[in-house]
Amino acid sequence: MRRLAALAAAVAVASMSVLLAGATPARADEPAPPPLNGLIDPGLLESVQQSIVGIVVIWEEPQDPFAFAPEPPAPGAEQPVMTICTGWFDSPTTIVTAGHCVDPEEGRRALDNRAGPAVDPTTGIPSASQPVRPEPNRTVWAFQPRELQGAVITAPVIVRVDSFRPADEGDTARLEMYGLPPAKPLPIAPGEPHLGETVTSIGFPGLNIDETDGVDIEGLMSGGKTPAEVLQDSRLQPVNTSGTITARQFRQGVAVYQINADLAEGISGGPTINSRGEVLGINSQMTVPFLGQNFNVITDTGMLRDFLGQGGAPAAAAQGEPSQVAIENTAAGSGQAAPWTVVIALIGGAIIGAILMWLFARPTRTASSEPAAAERE
Repeated sequence: MRRLAALAAAVAVASMSVLLAGATPARADEPAPPPLNGLIDPGLLESVQQSIVGIVVIWEEPQDPFAFAPEPPAPGAEQPVMTICTGWFDSPTTIVTAGHCVDPEEGRRALDNRAGPAVDPTTGIPSASQPVRPEPNRTVWAFQPRELQGAVITAPVIVRVDSFRPADEGDTARLEMYGLPPAKPLPIAPGEPHLGETVTSIGFPGLNIDETDGVDIEGLMSGGKTPAEVLQDSRLQPVNTSGTITARQFRQGVAVYQINADLAEGISGGPTINSRGEVLGINSQMTVPFLGQNFNVITDTGMLRDFLGQGGAPAAAAQGEPSQVAIENTAAGSGQAAPWTVVIALIGGAIIGAILMWLFARPTRTASSEPAAAERE
């Protein structure tokens, strides 16, 4: 009976250990993550903006070194074309932006459209088909405004296009920079966003740069400064717009997420983040109908992770459930017992139970030895 009582006490001690481990209060340095539908904290948003980069792409007609006595170009036909996009650091030395921002086909289209549609010189009617044109020269500049706290790009730099996918293959691109201090990268969300989840899109407003103090339009037009230098010297800052995930759609055969946060030209390539500051997708495309609501889309989270070599999302997250990372953080923050805590509690209970069994059994052996000693006397 004493041994049974000791065993029961050991089980009770182990159970109490598990309960106490589960009731341990949350540590101050492990707060629970914010809710999925919460707005991003202003302090976190300011920190995220340190990882935002302005992208200026210069498209120019290539020079044919074997051309003999080329025809004089039409007025303005040889002027380069500038496009403005946004990027963000995904690692200390690489920048992510939208694929269409650096796609040579988009650059060719921009060059061909600067003087209007091509026309048949004999009839004056717009040509039905465009002749095959060579791929344009592309120069990609990256900058961060001088007034941006924590900026690592203190002077505009030319970056190299490491890889890109056009709009009909995911609309993603990765750029490499060299010789600069390491930047602060943004994390990629471990799982797909939820419908109705609050999101924030960040990027540079490309259409209203002339409305920003400090933009040297004269220096830009005269060529005395590069466009990236003009923008870096200005007081232009990245903007953020908030909305929600409204639908999962397919555009040009590629999965995308539709959002109702306002997008505009120039914000392409910037990140759309959740309330934890994790990137859900790249600001991809915007369609402005004559009537009705804008159609704004960001890239698919899983495709972005695949492009960056970070693998697919966990199975639980892909099914709309919290990711394993979120589960572990919630367990640590809310005081629920983690599996290793349970194991330690059971081992501790077993040790205490063994000690109790030894203590309970010891008086029995002492009592039983006393009559034997008396008989020997």
